[in-house]
Amino acid sequence: MNGKKGVRFLLVLLVISGGLLLLSMFGITQKPVRGAKRFQLQHTHQSEPDHKPETTTSIESNEPEVTQSKEPEDTAPALYDLPIVGNDPDQLPASGASLRLWPQTLAIPKLYDANLSQYYGQASVPLPLSGITVILDASRGGTDTGAVWGAGEDAVMEKTIVLEIAGEAEKALTQLGASVVQTRTTDEEFSLFWTVAKAADVALMRYGELAETEGYKRDVIDNLTLLMGDIIRINQNSPASGGRGLFGSIGTPPQLRILYDIEAQYTDILFINIALAYDADDSSRGGSQAYYMSAPFVEQVNNGYAAGQDALTLPPNYTNIDSVGRAHLASLLKAALGRLEPWLKPEDQVNAGQEKDMAILRLTNYVSTSFVPGYLSNESDRAILTSPQGRGIIGQAIANAVLQYFVTPHVDS
Repeated sequence: MNGKKGVRFLLVLLVISGGLLLLSMFGITQKPVRGAKRFQLQHTHQSEPDHKPETTTSIESNEPEVTQSKEPEDTAPALYDLPIVGNDPDQLPASGASLRLWPQTLAIPKLYDANLSQYYGQASVPLPLSGITVILDASRGGTDTGAVWGAGEDAVMEKTIVLEIAGEAEKALTQLGASVVQTRTTDEEFSLFWTVAKAADVALMRYGELAETEGYKRDVIDNLTLLMGDIIRINQNSPASGGRGLFGSIGTPPQLRILYDIEAQYTDILFINIALAYDADDSSRGGSQAYYMSAPFVEQVNNGYAAGQDALTLPPNYTNIDSVGRAHLASLLKAALGRLEPWLKPEDQVNAGQEKDMAILRLTNYVSTSFVPGYLSNESDRAILTSPQGRGIIGQAIANAVLQYFVTPHVDS
C-alpha cells in the first residue's frame, strides 16, 4: 500500500511540474535565468555615470581603483584691454606753424625685444642671420615698367631686372639663415600703399600673437590688420587705384602711430626697396646709390606738406624713428656693392646714403632704405644689370650688407 502511495505522489509531482513548464512556455510565469542574481548586482552598482571616474591600478592587487572624478574647470585666463597711453593729439603742446610732435615713448606696451647684441661678432657661425627677417620690395611691375632701355622685344625694363635682383638677394639671405618676404614675386602691379600695408602685416601678426600670450585682447591689433587688408584690397593691380587709408594724411594720426610703435619694436626686420636709376640727358652717370629718411627729415618733409594749413588741425609728426639704423643700412649697401663690383661703386664716391623723400620709406617704421645698384642708361652699368652674373653679385652684396648690419654694432638712435 505504501508503495502505491509513493507512485501516486510521484505522478502528482510530474503532473505539477509539467503544468508549470507549459505555463512558462506560454509566458504566464518567468523563465529561469542563469546568473540572474549576478546580473542584478552588476546593473545596480555599475551603471554608467555622467562623467566616467578616472581609474588607477594598484601595484599589489592589479585591480582598478576608482578615484573621485573632477568636474572640468574653466581655466581660461581673463584677457585685458591693450593699454594705450598718451595717444591723444589734443594733449600735445602746439609747435607754432609746425606740426606737433608725438613723444618718442611708445603708446602701447613693449612686448618684443629683438636683442640684436646676440648677433655681434657672429659672421662666421652657421646661419648667422637666423631670426632676422628682410622684406624685399622690387619696384614697379605690370604696366608700370619703370625705366626702359631699347624697344620692342629687345627692350630692357627696370621692373624685370629689380625682380630678378630681389630673387638673387633672397637666395643669398636664405643661405645666411634669414627669413625673406618679397612684396612681389611675379610681374604684378601694386600701389606703394599696398606695399607698405603688406609690410606692416608682418609685424602686426607677430605682435598680435605676443599680445595674446601676455594676456591682452587683440581688438586693437585686429582692427589695424583689417585696415591694412582694406588698403591691400583696394590697391591691387594699379598704382593709381587710391585707397590710402591710414597712410593718406599729413603727419601721423593716432591709429597710425600705434602701427609705427609696433613696427618700431621689430628691430630684427629690415625693409629694402630695390630700384634703378636712369638719366636720359647724361648717360655718363653711373654707380649705386641708397636713400633713407631720418626722423628730422621726415619732420621737415611733413611740415613742408602742411605749409599754409593750420598745424593744429593736422596729426602730429612721428618721432620714434631709428635714424641711425637707416643711415647705417644705406651706407653698408653702397659699400658692399662697391667691394664686389667696382664698376658699380657709388656715383658720388662716398658710402653714405642720401636722404630723399620717398613715400615707400616715409610710410613705414622699419629700418628701411631704397637701394639703387646702378643706372640703366649707363652702358657699363647696364651690362652688369642685364647679366645673370651681375644680378647675382648685386644680390650677394645686399645679403653681405644685411649681415654686416647685424654682426657689427652701431649706435642706436
